Amino acid sequence: MQRTTVWSWFVGGLLLLAQSVLGVFAALAVATGDRVSVALTLGAALLTAAACAVYAWGLRPEESVVARRPAGMAVVLGLGALGFAQAVWWAGPTGYAGGASAAATAALGTVASFILASAASVAVLRVGVIPRPWSHIPLAATSLGLGLSIVFAVALPLLAPGSGSAVGVLPATIPGVVGLVSIVLSRTAQPTPVAGGSPVAAALRRG
Repeated sequence: MQRTTVWSWFVGGLLLLAQSVLGVFAALAVATGDRVSVALTLGAALLTAAACAVYAWGLRPEESVVARRPAGMAVVLGLGALGFAQAVWWAGPTGYAGGASAAATAALGTVASFILASAASVAVLRVGVIPRPWSHIPLAATSLGLGLSIVFAVALPLLAPGSGSAVGVLPATIPGVVGLVSIVLSRTAQPTPVAGGSPVAAALRRG
C-alpha cells in the first residue's frame, strides 16, 4: 500500500509547534512582567483550539484521532474551547488586570483543562486511530505537564525561591514536542481503520 501524508496530523503538528513557540515567549514575558504576555497567550490559545479542531474532525474522515465519535470529539473540542475562553477572560479586565483576585479563577481553569486533556488523551488511546505506542503520547504529555505544573506551583517556590521564572518555560515546550511527533507520524504512519465511528464518517468513507 502506498504511504500518503496524513495531512490532519501534519497540520495539527504545525499548529502545536507554533502554539509552543508563542507559549514559550508568553512565559518569558510573564517572568518579566511584560503585558505582551496577554496577547501571546491569546494567540497560543487560538492555535491550540485550531489544532484540537483539526485533530478531532480530521481533514479526511479517517484521520480524526477519535474516529469522529461524538464523545471523543466533545472532549477534544471542549479542551480547545476552554483554553481559548480562559485566554479571552485572562485578557479582560477581571483576568490579568485583576491581579491576585484572579488567581483562584485561573487555577480552576487550569484544573479543568487538565481534566479535559486527560479525558481527550484517554479517548485517543481507546479509539486507536493513532497506532501504538504513539497513541500513548497525548496521555504521557498531559501527565508530564501536570507534574511540571505541580512542581512549579508548589515544590519549586519552597525549595528554590525565585527560580520559577527561569524554568517556567518548560511546560510550554511540551505541545511543541507533541507537534513534532505528529509531523513525523504524518509521514511515517497511517491511521488505523476503526470500526464503529460516527455515522457521518462512515457515510463519507463509503462515498
